[in-house]
Amino acid sequence: MAHPMTESPQERLAAILDSHQPSSIVTVSLNPIPVVSQWCKDHDCNLVEIQEQDPFAALDDIERVDMAIVADQLEYMSQRDGEALMGLLRNLHTDSMVAVYQPTLAPQKLRWPSNGFLALGCREQGHFAQDGRELNIYSYDLDNYNFERKWNNPRFWANPENWGKYWW
Repeated sequence: MAHPMTESPQERLAAILDSHQPSSIVTVSLNPIPVVSQWCKDHDCNLVEIQEQDPFAALDDIERVDMAIVADQLEYMSQRDGEALMGLLRNLHTDSMVAVYQPTLAPQKLRWPSNGFLALGCREQGHFAQDGRELNIYSYDLDNYNFERKWNNPRFWANPENWGKYWW
């Protein structure tokens, strides 16, 4: 289990934004995310906010963006709907995504298992705990979600001369 961090969730989210420098962001959250709004103002970033209980229809009108942020949303959706939302964002709308999840805020029947975000290819970016509340930040980035394996090269192929020539 990860240890609580000394920085705040807002500082961690701002650090993620600073490291990616997106020029367009879509947020899916029932409430505004002030740190994202302020970051977008400070960095001339186009921000689209979706604040719907059922965000799927609103996503139909969204073009591709540099980053998607889901916060204060998954706690009120079944895991199946949450996975569908994250998959839709990841597969159609962006290559980079951040999920802010508060497991103690979600009703017991809607809580995601601890490895639910990892199963979607996300990495834990922070775990915060204070006064009985918890908040986890996960990120997904297409460019680095799948690490390079040492064995995946022509040296370990049965026919190394065919490396990169054929796709099955």
